[in-house]
Amino acid sequence: MDKTDIKLVASGVDAQRPSSGRSPDVTGHAEAGTTGTRPDVAAASTSGEPPREHPASERSAQERSPQVRPVDSEAELSPGARRDAPVIGLLTSVGATLDAFFLEIAERWREQGAVVEPAAGSLAETFDRSAVLPSITRKPSARNWRARAELREWVRDKGIDVVITNTATASMLVRAAGVGVPVVYFCHGLHWNGNHLADLPFRAVERALVPRTDGIVCINSADQEWFDRHAASTPRLRLLGGVGLDTERFVRRPEMPWREGEEPLRMVWCGEFSHRKNPAAAVQLAHHLADRGIDVTLDMLGSGPLFDDPSSSSPIEGLVRRHGIADPVPHFERSHVLVQTARWEGLPRVGLEAIAIGLPAVGFDVKGVRDLPAVQLAPEDDIARLADCVLSAARGQGPALPAAETLSYVHAADTLLEFAQFVRAGRFPRGRIYAA
Repeated sequence: MDKTDIKLVASGVDAQRPSSGRSPDVTGHAEAGTTGTRPDVAAASTSGEPPREHPASERSAQERSPQVRPVDSEAELSPGARRDAPVIGLLTSVGATLDAFFLEIAERWREQGAVVEPAAGSLAETFDRSAVLPSITRKPSARNWRARAELREWVRDKGIDVVITNTATASMLVRAAGVGVPVVYFCHGLHWNGNHLADLPFRAVERALVPRTDGIVCINSADQEWFDRHAASTPRLRLLGGVGLDTERFVRRPEMPWREGEEPLRMVWCGEFSHRKNPAAAVQLAHHLADRGIDVTLDMLGSGPLFDDPSSSSPIEGLVRRHGIADPVPHFERSHVLVQTARWEGLPRVGLEAIAIGLPAVGFDVKGVRDLPAVQLAPEDDIARLADCVLSAARGQGPALPAAETLSYVHAADTLLEFAQFVRAGRFPRGRIYAA
């Protein structure tokens, strides 16, 4: 999979989206581990660029005059809020990412008085007045050559005070463009895991963009460590619960330990059937537990290129059940353990959803997965140790799960808004580096 691709997959890929609960079915999540940079785009976009302009707080009132904003701008429609709160430009590569991640967050920002001006390279279905910027693409494209002018025009015409950007191509283009206001890079997952030679170009491009980044938000410890080394002077926020979720949809259930010997051990796996999500390991886990004499079942939710691969199914009737794209909540509510087998993640959305409901999670000790609260970990690819974690979690022997409200999108939205205001003002009462 191309590293800048965004796939719409079943609920539970690592896209950190606050689910709206508007539909009982999963409509798909935008994959979150796709927010690094591409060297081919960066080279074209940063070559010969002028230095970044001053932040919006230093621009003249005339430069942000309402006359330059179209009448359908939210800033024009909310003059009272405009005086007391920032105009936030929310930018992603495709509209589906706005729909998947940011709908409830944007609504919360508006409740706090902020004005939100969303934009992407394609139409967002759930956002009113979302701008479409044709030069912004999901993958690198010849159309990107117009991004500098188009992004500057968008910022100027909407009267934007601070840009919050997410996803690979959009985040790189807006940082390279020098749009004249602070840019906060909301990184759902850098494009590498470990130290591999093939990742050197991506690391180099990200390091080149650091001086053009006014604030950084990350969601896992591996990315935090990288930014600690290479963006030491840039204000940084670590969102411990990702972008949060709707706790009215993912409601904490009563404790439901496995009644060993009286019922099957019910495992659930949820994600894209892809190489990175590694569904074959979940199937191997089910076989390993069955070979140990455990009465076990595995429900697998999602779709993807490996859905029909033999490694994603079992010849043993009833052991592995593949449901395709489905609402995860009923499966979470009746299962004993969530199994995460990904090779790396940003921060697994499905894990946060399960934990909010009260379902313990297990997984491999890899980037992103290790940052889930109360997760039980096994060494990567060690199926036997992962089986031990499953039994421990099912028997109620793992760490206590956090309170569900700590995973709410309200917390994430309020923290992001506060950080954006700090970056805009250049004042950091909580310190330039903090976690929340």
